[in-house]
Amino acid sequence: MATLLAMASVGSIAASAGQAASGPMPPDGPCMPPPAKAALTLAQARLDALRCNRDIISARRGEEASQADIQIASQRPNPVLSLGVANINPHLGVGAGNWRSKTVDSTVRVDQVIETANKGNLRTDAARKASAAAGEQTQAVVAQQVGAVEQAWYDAVASQSRVEVLTETVGLYGKTQQANEARLKAGDVARADVTKLQLETLRAQSDLRSAQSDYATSKAALAATIGLPGTLLDNRLVPDWPALDAPVPSVDPEVLQRRPDVTAAEARLAAAASARDLARAGRVPDVTVGAQYEHYPVSEANTTGSGNSYGVFISIPLFVRHSFGGEARRAEVDYYAALDDRNRILLAAQNDIERLRSQLELARASLQQMQTAVLPAAETVAQSAEFAYTKGATGVLDLLDARRALRQTRLDAVDVQGNFAKAMAAYRAALQATTSDINKLPQVRTDASHP
Repeated sequence: MATLLAMASVGSIAASAGQAASGPMPPDGPCMPPPAKAALTLAQARLDALRCNRDIISARRGEEASQADIQIASQRPNPVLSLGVANINPHLGVGAGNWRSKTVDSTVRVDQVIETANKGNLRTDAARKASAAAGEQTQAVVAQQVGAVEQAWYDAVASQSRVEVLTETVGLYGKTQQANEARLKAGDVARADVTKLQLETLRAQSDLRSAQSDYATSKAALAATIGLPGTLLDNRLVPDWPALDAPVPSVDPEVLQRRPDVTAAEARLAAAASARDLARAGRVPDVTVGAQYEHYPVSEANTTGSGNSYGVFISIPLFVRHSFGGEARRAEVDYYAALDDRNRILLAAQNDIERLRSQLELARASLQQMQTAVLPAAETVAQSAEFAYTKGATGVLDLLDARRALRQTRLDAVDVQGNFAKAMAAYRAALQATTSDINKLPQVRTDASHP
């Protein structure tokens, strides 16, 4: 049992969500569970999640789509080519005459929209900001999902430890039952004591089956969180408990500003600011310029002979009905909504870190008490009861009470260990910083006044 509650970490807990996201992505390939009987580590579970988690994959697809939006936004309007004929004589038709003596007017025209108010650059800038926001959101999703994998991992490992505790307990009851059968034949114990021990053995076996069912459920949940098919039923999880004296990172205000959820909100605010500028520019009408070539033949209206004419045109829309004021107003509202969202997320991040730090310290105190006082006391009481029972100094009821107390204390110790590990993982994940340079994001207005 001492090995079950050992505080030594099998691997470094420092490989957390943010660090996993900042490192190289795992190679592409099918998302397959580990081979049967193979051990699974927490580090491998993190890497598999980066490759197989559905939410992470979806976030990356959105980021890829936003990069394509940059290409779309950077394209300028295409020119428009118009070909036409006019003054068609119904008796002669379009085909009468040769190219230079057609009986219809032939027209070739090219129109080009000229964007004003720097709309093209503003549109591209807005797309780039939106793409940056999508990238930051991907980082946030990665941190969130890898953190969820860590929580599911420690739940599954705790379930595995509970199965080990109960398996050990059932084995102990089996050995005691065999010894009591021999003592019963020798007349050293009463039949009632043997029956009581058998009943307690059946209860321990029932508890073990229940724990095994919970273990299978928790491993299936872990596989689903990672994104792996199957239930990992044939795979043992390598415990990766954090040490009781594991260092706790301090709360750095700069790190807080670089949390993936905070930087994603900052990027969305910058994107909203660019979209607002673009919407304001939309109130300035674009200009369409065109050039036309026309060939006209001899006709009743033109007896002087065929010839060519040229023309230049300019078109400006009249904003007498739709002046794009609603679009500009909506973009303004969206900007301040993004500002409110950024402030809300920043405040929530601060509160979240304080809450997780408090939970971590409480979990550490509980684990320390369990390790140094509660569990050793329960083991001492159980050892004394075992010794006294073998010497005939106490009855079977005292023995069973001591064993029940030890069994429950060991199960409680597993829960306390799991709570500490989950609290440590959650706190470390909450302090992870994005790899993006938030200082490169454009500075946006944060006041409530209108420019």
